[in-house]
Amino acid sequence: MAGAVPQFMVDEYVLAYHGPLLYEARVLLAESWDESNTLSGQVGPHYFIHYKGWKQTWDEWVPESRLLKLNEAGFAKRRALLEAQAKKGRSSISSAAGTAGGGGSGRASPGIGAAGRKPLRDFKKDGKKRGRDALDSETDFMKRPEVKIVIPDILKLVLVDDWENVTKNNQLVALPRKPNVRELLEEYRQYASASKKQERSARATALLSEIISGITLYFDKALGNNLLYRFERAQYVEQKRQNPEKPMSEIYGAEHLLRLFVNFGPFIAYTNIDTESLNILRDYINDIMDWMIKDQKRLFMKEYEETTTHYQNLSRS
Repeated sequence: MAGAVPQFMVDEYVLAYHGPLLYEARVLLAESWDESNTLSGQVGPHYFIHYKGWKQTWDEWVPESRLLKLNEAGFAKRRALLEAQAKKGRSSISSAAGTAGGGGSGRASPGIGAAGRKPLRDFKKDGKKRGRDALDSETDFMKRPEVKIVIPDILKLVLVDDWENVTKNNQLVALPRKPNVRELLEEYRQYASASKKQERSARATALLSEIISGITLYFDKALGNNLLYRFERAQYVEQKRQNPEKPMSEIYGAEHLLRLFVNFGPFIAYTNIDTESLNILRDYINDIMDWMIKDQKRLFMKEYEETTTHYQNLSRS
């Protein structure tokens, strides 16, 4: 599989799956991954892509199965997915309306026959709307406002040092970290539970454990594709090989969690989360960063570890 011929080339425009829909994207890098260097657990051709019109924070590595050629067949598939998504949205609205109006009695809705068929005039009306609804589905998705996560200046300096250590000095964060992400977030949960209760709403207090679990889970999902510099990939692959059953939140620490927070705003903007919960989540992330500043010397590495010439050659191969 690792030796499979790539179907896409660098700078080629493609259609890429992101969630249930297809979006235009451009291939920035193309590599063939095997068991020794895969970030996703899959082997074979992988591509680093940029979604057209999206911020760079959405750039990601994807396997070949996530891409389609930018041709008529690809656009036909895209239209079909958009129509299915729009139909799903209309069904949800209809179900909600039926429930609100006393639905569930088993009686047919007005205008729909016993066999569930709609009058011909309704099909004509739907036909005119279907394309517009499909496009609206994607437009609404793209227009969702980005959630601003403001990184404190002190932590911006940490990020700069982190970038220089890895990309300029060929150094790495020594793994496993202590405390790791899971331990760090649990420490914060205990801290938050014991303080500032009077300043939080009852819902915010109730959501604390759920939010901590969600951040931990998101870290585990995002690390391999979104939070690593190229120079760190070989280290990541080795950690996965040595600890196949261990989540990365139990290996990596504050340095990589901070990278997640940099990307978190665009990520959570595209989730189905209500405004109140979104604001609570943002407030907690800001509070976590303030807490990290207070304990900065303990949470962040003072010195990164040097790498061997062998590792440096491996990371560039």
